[in-house]
Amino acid sequence: MKKRISNIFYNLYVKTKLNIIFAITLSIFFLTWTFHRRITNNSVEKLTDTWIDYVTVQHDSQKVADLFCEGGSLVGTVSQIKRTGKDIKSYFDFFVNLPGIKVFEKKYEITKVSNDVYINTAFITWYWNTLDKPIVARMTFVVKHNCIFQLHSSLMPEVNKD
Repeated sequence: MKKRISNIFYNLYVKTKLNIIFAITLSIFFLTWTFHRRITNNSVEKLTDTWIDYVTVQHDSQKVADLFCEGGSLVGTVSQIKRTGKDIKSYFDFFVNLPGIKVFEKKYEITKVSNDVYINTAFITWYWNTLDKPIVARMTFVVKHNCIFQLHSSLMPEVNKD
Protein backbone atom coordinates (compact mmCIF):
# COMPACT_ATOMS: atom_id res chain seq x y z
CA MET A 1 0.00 0.00 0.00
CA LYS A 2 2.84 2.37 0.89
CA LYS A 3 4.52 1.65 -2.44
CA ARG A 4 1.27 2.29 -4.32
CA ILE A 5 0.79 5.69 -2.63
CA SER A 6 4.38 6.53 -3.32
CA ASN A 7 3.88 5.62 -7.01
CA ILE A 8 0.78 7.82 -7.19
CA PHE A 9 2.68 10.79 -5.77
CA TYR A 10 5.64 10.08 -8.02
CA ASN A 11 3.39 9.91 -11.13
CA LEU A 12 1.65 13.11 -10.06
CA TYR A 13 5.04 14.78 -9.58
CA VAL A 14 6.27 13.66 -13.03
CA LYS A 15 3.03 14.77 -14.76
CA THR A 16 3.13 18.13 -12.98
CA LYS A 17 6.75 18.62 -13.93
CA LEU A 18 5.99 17.74 -17.57
CA ASN A 19 3.00 20.13 -17.59
CA ILE A 20 5.19 22.92 -16.22
CA ILE A 21 7.87 22.25 -18.84
CA PHE A 22 5.19 22.20 -21.56
CA ALA A 23 3.70 25.47 -20.29
CA ILE A 24 7.10 27.17 -20.21
CA THR A 25 7.95 25.92 -23.71
CA LEU A 26 4.59 27.08 -25.04
CA SER A 27 5.05 30.50 -23.42
CA ILE A 28 8.52 30.93 -24.91
CA PHE A 29 7.20 29.96 -28.36
CA PHE A 30 4.28 32.39 -28.09
CA LEU A 31 6.48 35.26 -26.91
CA THR A 32 9.00 34.63 -29.69
CA TRP A 33 6.24 34.41 -32.32
CA THR A 34 4.61 37.60 -31.01
CA PHE A 35 7.92 39.47 -30.97
CA HIS A 36 8.70 38.55 -34.58
CA ARG A 37 5.25 39.64 -35.73
CA ARG A 38 5.35 42.86 -33.70
CA ILE A 39 4.87 45.98 -35.76
CA THR A 40 6.74 49.21 -35.11
CA ASN A 41 7.27 52.46 -36.97
CA ASN A 42 10.67 51.07 -38.03
CA SER A 43 9.21 47.84 -39.38
CA VAL A 44 6.61 49.80 -41.39
CA GLU A 45 9.35 52.03 -42.80
CA LYS A 46 11.47 48.98 -43.65
CA LEU A 47 8.49 47.26 -45.34
CA THR A 48 7.84 50.36 -47.45
CA ASP A 49 11.53 50.65 -48.38
CA THR A 50 11.55 46.95 -49.32
CA TRP A 51 8.48 47.52 -51.50
CA ILE A 52 10.27 50.40 -53.27
CA ASP A 53 13.41 48.25 -53.75
CA TYR A 54 11.41 45.39 -55.26
CA VAL A 55 9.73 47.83 -57.66
CA THR A 56 12.64 50.05 -58.70
CA VAL A 57 15.81 47.98 -58.25
CA GLN A 58 14.86 44.32 -58.44
CA HIS A 59 11.88 44.83 -60.81
CA ASP A 60 10.29 41.72 -59.26
CA SER A 61 6.49 41.73 -59.36
CA GLN A 62 6.26 38.43 -57.46
CA LYS A 63 8.29 39.76 -54.53
CA VAL A 64 6.13 42.90 -54.52
CA ALA A 65 2.93 40.83 -54.50
CA ASP A 66 4.31 38.63 -51.71
CA LEU A 67 4.51 41.70 -49.44
CA PHE A 68 0.69 41.87 -49.46
CA CYS A 69 -1.36 40.09 -46.80
CA GLU A 70 -3.69 37.30 -47.75
CA GLY A 71 -6.85 39.19 -48.65
CA GLY A 72 -4.87 42.39 -49.28
CA SER A 73 -5.87 44.90 -51.92
CA LEU A 74 -4.36 47.51 -54.22
CA VAL A 75 -5.71 50.64 -55.87
CA GLY A 76 -2.77 51.64 -58.06
CA THR A 77 -1.82 55.04 -59.41
CA VAL A 78 -1.99 53.93 -63.03
CA SER A 79 -5.01 51.65 -62.65
CA GLN A 80 -8.75 52.20 -62.64
CA ILE A 81 -9.73 49.14 -60.60
CA LYS A 82 -9.22 47.72 -57.12
CA ARG A 83 -7.04 44.62 -57.30
CA THR A 84 -6.80 41.59 -55.02
CA GLY A 85 -5.01 38.24 -55.10
CA LYS A 86 -3.27 37.43 -58.38
CA ASP A 87 -4.42 40.74 -59.90
CA ILE A 88 -1.95 42.54 -57.61
CA LYS A 89 0.95 40.72 -59.26
CA SER A 90 -0.53 41.41 -62.71
CA TYR A 91 -0.53 45.15 -61.99
CA PHE A 92 3.08 45.04 -60.85
CA ASP A 93 4.10 42.96 -63.89
CA PHE A 94 3.44 46.23 -65.73
CA PHE A 95 4.56 48.77 -63.11
CA VAL A 96 7.97 47.27 -62.17
CA ASN A 97 8.91 47.15 -65.85
CA LEU A 98 8.34 50.82 -66.62
CA PRO A 99 11.61 51.82 -68.32
CA GLY A 100 13.92 53.76 -66.02
CA ILE A 101 11.58 53.64 -63.01
CA LYS A 102 13.12 55.15 -59.92
CA VAL A 103 12.28 57.05 -56.75
CA PHE A 104 13.85 60.48 -56.30
CA GLU A 105 12.38 61.36 -52.94
CA LYS A 106 10.20 59.81 -50.26
CA LYS A 107 8.56 61.11 -47.13
CA TYR A 108 6.76 58.85 -44.67
CA GLU A 109 4.17 59.78 -42.06
CA ILE A 110 3.58 56.63 -40.02
CA THR A 111 0.66 56.38 -37.60
CA LYS A 112 -0.15 53.57 -35.19
CA VAL A 113 -3.82 52.56 -35.37
CA SER A 114 -3.59 49.53 -33.07
CA ASN A 115 -0.92 47.06 -31.95
CA ASP A 116 -1.12 45.21 -35.26
CA VAL A 117 -2.21 47.97 -37.68
CA TYR A 118 -0.22 50.99 -38.86
CA ILE A 119 -0.79 53.46 -41.68
CA ASN A 120 2.05 54.94 -43.69
CA THR A 121 0.94 58.02 -45.58
CA ALA A 122 3.84 58.33 -47.98
CA PHE A 123 4.66 61.01 -50.52
CA ILE A 124 6.91 59.49 -53.15
CA THR A 125 8.48 61.26 -56.12
CA TRP A 126 8.66 58.86 -59.08
CA TYR A 127 10.23 59.03 -62.49
CA TRP A 128 10.33 56.72 -65.49
CA ASN A 129 11.53 57.36 -69.03
CA THR A 130 8.15 58.16 -70.61
CA LEU A 131 7.48 61.02 -68.18
CA ASP A 132 8.40 64.61 -69.04
CA LYS A 133 9.15 65.33 -65.39
CA PRO A 134 8.97 63.47 -62.06
CA ILE A 135 5.56 62.98 -60.47
CA VAL A 136 4.58 62.90 -56.81
CA ALA A 137 2.25 60.16 -55.68
CA ARG A 138 0.52 60.13 -52.34
CA MET A 139 0.46 56.53 -51.22
CA THR A 140 -1.36 55.05 -48.27
CA PHE A 141 0.07 51.77 -47.01
CA VAL A 142 -2.16 50.04 -44.47
CA VAL A 143 0.12 47.54 -42.74
CA LYS A 144 -1.37 44.71 -40.72
CA HIS A 145 0.74 41.97 -39.11
CA ASN A 146 3.85 43.18 -41.02
CA CYS A 147 2.31 42.81 -44.47
CA ILE A 148 0.52 45.28 -46.74
CA PHE A 149 -3.21 44.93 -46.13
CA GLN A 150 -4.11 47.75 -48.48
CA LEU A 151 -2.18 50.10 -50.75
CA HIS A 152 -3.87 53.07 -52.35
CA SER A 153 -1.99 55.57 -54.46
CA SER A 154 -2.86 58.58 -56.56
CA LEU A 155 -1.12 61.51 -58.15
CA MET A 156 -0.91 64.71 -56.15
CA PRO A 157 -3.49 67.13 -57.51
CA GLU A 158 -2.60 70.57 -58.80
CA VAL A 159 -2.53 73.16 -56.03
CA ASN A 160 -5.68 75.24 -55.76
CA LYS A 161 -5.05 78.91 -56.44
CA ASP A 162 -7.92 80.00 -54.21
